[in-house]
Amino acid sequence: MPAKRLAVITGGNSGIGLAIARRLLSINSDGHEFRVVLACRNKGKGKAARDELLTTYPQAQVDLVELDTSSVASVERAAIALRTLSCDGTISLLFCNAGSMAIDSLDMFGIVSGLLSHPIAFFESSEALRQKRGLVTADGMGETFQTNVFGHYLLIARLTEAMAGGRVIWTGSAASQLQFKACDYQHVWGDKPYESSKYIVDQIAVPLDQRLRPFGVRCLVAEPGNVCTNFLAGLGLPLFEYLVVGVFYFIRFVLGIARFTINADSGAEGCCYAALADEECVDSRIKYHSQVTRTGKAYVGQFPLVQNKDTAAFLMGRLDGLVKRFDEPK
Repeated sequence: MPAKRLAVITGGNSGIGLAIARRLLSINSDGHEFRVVLACRNKGKGKAARDELLTTYPQAQVDLVELDTSSVASVERAAIALRTLSCDGTISLLFCNAGSMAIDSLDMFGIVSGLLSHPIAFFESSEALRQKRGLVTADGMGETFQTNVFGHYLLIARLTEAMAGGRVIWTGSAASQLQFKACDYQHVWGDKPYESSKYIVDQIAVPLDQRLRPFGVRCLVAEPGNVCTNFLAGLGLPLFEYLVVGVFYFIRFVLGIARFTINADSGAEGCCYAALADEECVDSRIKYHSQVTRTGKAYVGQFPLVQNKDTAAFLMGRLDGLVKRFDEPK
């Protein structure tokens, strides 16, 4: 029996990550049988997710690796653990999915102005949420930047040689420039650190794909759409969360907004397509959007990545500089 392909999912204990794991484990055909690794920050939640998966798929192989992408030391330890997990030394899929949005409070002004001036676009954005500013990790980087971008970038650097013939799939977002400034590229002091981090992902996808090609590795970006996952939990307003979900379902049915995927299984459609599609069907210059019909049937839309070559070169240089800073002495 051929060895199962190793699929590593950061943030695999919930939301999009857990949905990706379910999808991969549901596949059982020649060349597409997976051993899943949940790379999670919280061991307890990771174990609960593994138990859930094994209850549904009792014959599956599901491993846990502790990984906090906001910590360089944790990334380094996880990279060592991941390299030793695969029987043949190869990681087929790396889903760069873990992410955080540090929500401070609801932005009432943003809610009112958004609803009055651009209601459709408002529901496709995070304008209703005021994010925390000034958060810095123990490694001296912007917390959201390190969690969503650099932690994964470093992990890719450490695993590249173990990924021959594999794919890196980033969970992106409907990112736009949103106050991006080169002088504060980690967006420590800006109002939209989450969106800025996803903008960076869009910018580095193509040059990173070009860099990884000689190793037989592809780098792709998928967009889950508007998914109601754990981000709102930090507000401590469960009734508001239910209200948001209800409003999303209503708007999707009435207006047919395709990006309102709402649930994680639908939101994972783009990531799974990017992971499983034939080589000739994927392109790093395309973002694979999870979309749904009015009644919730999921499909994948393909749209060009919006990029700026100068910005991409600047960001790759800054990220490479950070990797070099944390390289072990040779």
